[in-house]
Amino acid sequence: MPEPYHPANPSMSINHSLMYSAALERAIDPNPPIVSPETSLEEVLALMSHVRSSCPLPSPTDSLQPNILHSVRASCVLVLEGAPTVSEQLNAIRDTGKLPDRQNRILASKVGIFTERDIVKMTAAGVNLKTVKISTVMTFPVVTLTESQSHDIFTILSVFRQHQIRHLPLIDNQGYILGILTPETIRQALQPVRLLTQLREVKDIMSPNVIQAPINASVLELAKLMADRRVSCVVICQDASETEITYSRAKIPVGIVTERDLVQFQALQLDLGKMQAKDVMSSPLFSLSPQDSVWFAHEEMQRRRVRRLVVSSAEGYLLGLVSQTSLLQALHPTEMYGAIETLQEVVENRTKELKEANEQLQREIEERKRAEIALQTAHDNLQKLVEERTAELRATNAKLEQDIRDRQRVEAALRESEAQLRQQAHELEAAMRSLQQTQFQLIQAEKMSSLGQLVAGVAHEINNPVNFIYGNLSHATQYIQDLLELINLYQIHFNQTVPEIENKIEDIDLDFLVSDLPKMIASMQIGADRIRSIVLSLRNFSRLDEADRKRVDIHEGLDSTLLILQHRLKGHPTRREIIILKEYGNLPKVDCYVGPLNQVFMNIITNAIDALDMGHSLNERSNGKTSLRSPLSSVPATSPTIRIRTQVDERDRISISIADNGPGMTETVRRRLFEPFFTTKPVGSATGLGLSISYQIVVEKHKGQLHCHSTPGHGTEFMIEIPPFQPYGEPPLFEPATEKTRSPDS
Repeated sequence: MPEPYHPANPSMSINHSLMYSAALERAIDPNPPIVSPETSLEEVLALMSHVRSSCPLPSPTDSLQPNILHSVRASCVLVLEGAPTVSEQLNAIRDTGKLPDRQNRILASKVGIFTERDIVKMTAAGVNLKTVKISTVMTFPVVTLTESQSHDIFTILSVFRQHQIRHLPLIDNQGYILGILTPETIRQALQPVRLLTQLREVKDIMSPNVIQAPINASVLELAKLMADRRVSCVVICQDASETEITYSRAKIPVGIVTERDLVQFQALQLDLGKMQAKDVMSSPLFSLSPQDSVWFAHEEMQRRRVRRLVVSSAEGYLLGLVSQTSLLQALHPTEMYGAIETLQEVVENRTKELKEANEQLQREIEERKRAEIALQTAHDNLQKLVEERTAELRATNAKLEQDIRDRQRVEAALRESEAQLRQQAHELEAAMRSLQQTQFQLIQAEKMSSLGQLVAGVAHEINNPVNFIYGNLSHATQYIQDLLELINLYQIHFNQTVPEIENKIEDIDLDFLVSDLPKMIASMQIGADRIRSIVLSLRNFSRLDEADRKRVDIHEGLDSTLLILQHRLKGHPTRREIIILKEYGNLPKVDCYVGPLNQVFMNIITNAIDALDMGHSLNERSNGKTSLRSPLSSVPATSPTIRIRTQVDERDRISISIADNGPGMTETVRRRLFEPFFTTKPVGSATGLGLSISYQIVVEKHKGQLHCHSTPGHGTEFMIEIPPFQPYGEPPLFEPATEKTRSPDS
């Protein structure tokens, strides 16, 4: 083991040891991932793709808090007997975000190591990682370091250079694993001396020979290239002609693929031969200029959380690559101590200059004392003049105070007038908003009135022919029954064989006709009943033949609205059929404005259907795995559901709840839900007035309350609360713009 480097100056050696020994303690990752030798390589890949180790590293922006934890990606696993299972470590990562703390330390009698570079080599060789145990491919024996007070950062860097390794396990004097050291943890823990790194430029430490590959190269080819060239990354250039090392400067970098990427791909069990570099590379690249300081490169790695940066020219051409190992070149002991000696010379020269400047200041102080005496004499003379001038100013000041009082009275009058004008402006603005809102309400009322007349007209026109069919079906049923009985009598009493009749019976399949004709009449009866119920629902929804305000059954309005929206409840290729859960309570008839209240039901149920269309269509595209949690405990979240619940609450008010298990909404959207013209739907598909008008119908017209409860991923619930009786003498919110038509025939 090489000894740490010591300079000739012993005082510097002491400071060096104290500073870099403390940095070494912060650079130790005390909790690296550890597996047993019997662990399969597939489990090791899963662990390496999830784990992030943590060690106390100082942040450049937190100089007063040197032990803030920063996340460092684990690039290896240690192989030891008695290690916890991979499943235990993955469960701990999912629960706490970090590896489990090992209360019982593990002896490092036979320690092995497996790194990202080993995965790259095996990938390039085409090894099936599923069938391999880590004990057959790990590196053994491993270069380790025993704990000692004499070790510092330079000792570790020397070991890295001597053995050409990137991972160094640290063992205490009893043979237990203390942790692991890597160039990344050393770089972040050390925070390289800012003066030294600012004096050096990126071009001094960058590697100009960069492995490049074209964008259409396969990931398997990149793995072979990394294994052959013993590099940890490949830069993807858009004009590279072949997958090989090239030193051309006329290449424009567009992405990068690293060993860590290959670990992730192998953990996901992807086919590397079919994946191209352009589909998986990290892009855009974070690049540096050759003239940037090494300190700036270090800060960029900290801020971007990367381990390497591309160096590009002003035209965007690739010049080189800077990695963590390159940054550590700025910490070479010889260069550091040379810089320190230079700094000492500068300090001595500066001390001499300060001494000369101090003597000059002493001379200037004596001259200033003499000047102060002269100034005191002049001050006495000026004081007399000031007293005389003060008397004159007092008289002038009294006059000015009177002028100020006069101006203050004028300003007070102006402010009062301005306040009145501002109040009038606010009143005009409020009146304008109210007028604009009333205008849109009148337009909406006109639309609803026209829609009600259209619905009533359609119901009237359908009702007459349906009544004709429905009324004649009973007679037709009786006539057909009589004819069938007559045919039966003919078959019984006139059973002689007539060839022409026998042929006709065979042609028309008389037996099937006799059995099927009553069924056909019965199905026609069911269809007529269905049409009559639809017409009745349309009439109940429009209510044009009834008074604006009356006592009605709320459930009839809800059922009519659901029947009208039946076509939207059916399933389609992007969504299943919507389930309707009716939890109707025992409600009395409610005194209300029937048409506007049905409009509220229509707006809220339509919005619920739109939310389910959006949420569950996205859900079914993601392989049937939903991220929504339903507020309806009786159905799974994958079934689009609307629940309608009615009851009389403890204040004897009618409560109507309409809930869905859609995607829900944020608190910001929920607060603006009842604002006019506010909508989250695409432009042109909604006006943003439905819920605003519904709020006014419930709150202002029915003296009730309308609430919305929703959180993202938990669905939405609208709660309508209205009194069972409305106060008389209340004017309607707005009058319909057209006359009512006559009611359709029964």
